[in-house]
Amino acid sequence: MTSYILDVPGFAARSIWGYDELSDLLFARVIPDTADDKDAAVQLSAVTIDQLLDRLDLATGASHGMARMVLLLGRLEVTGQPRVWLASRIRLITDRDILDAAAQSDVPWVADEARNHPLYDGAPPAGSVCPTCGLPHPG
Repeated sequence: MTSYILDVPGFAARSIWGYDELSDLLFARVIPDTADDKDAAVQLSAVTIDQLLDRLDLATGASHGMARMVLLLGRLEVTGQPRVWLASRIRLITDRDILDAAAQSDVPWVADEARNHPLYDGAPPAGSVCPTCGLPHPG
């Protein structure tokens, strides 16, 4: 069983998601950062990455959408089958703003998937890293 931080604003302190190879299920434990220790976590399981993305979006307030949720889960430490599933979802993104954000991601595999997306006829927008804050900014 492999788990990762659920890097969703307002939920990243104690929430996780991952993949259990033995049961072939994706899972998540969602806890708001503001929750007390006595508050119950929302436990999720899913058979497909689409199910997990949809359930995570609902559990975290339904404000991100599935495509943005892919970017939130697309972290450097994600490997194996979860990375393959997330990468396949990046290839299906049709919102140009989300795709541009993915192309400028500081996570190499996310940026590579986005830059090789069929919607880009030419080169995707180049990002630059701000020397002051260290964050990527549109070019």
